[in-house]
Amino acid sequence: MLASEAWSIVEGPLVSFVLGIVLMIAGISLLAEYRRLFMTDPRSVMSVEVLMAIVNRCGAPGYVAAFLIASAILSFGAAFVTLAFNAFSYFTGAL
Repeated sequence: MLASEAWSIVEGPLVSFVLGIVLMIAGISLLAEYRRLFMTDPRSVMSVEVLMAIVNRCGAPGYVAAFLIASAILSFGAAFVTLAFNAFSYFTGAL
């Protein structure tokens, strides 16, 4: 019975934490690939940025990577808040 109760405390935060890890890895790998391409041929990367800005208004890959990293930070924060809330309600019997 104790194992199932412990799992119920960490289940939600664990999912949010894993999502944050995935978003962080995606953002960092996008920035690393963008940097590698920029160091190889800066002119072609700049033309791709201009083309993306004209075609779909989503911004450069750097903006997408920054959005992914910010989403990961928010996901980590949500995981810690949820874990604290679950632990508090489990150990105090409140809520």
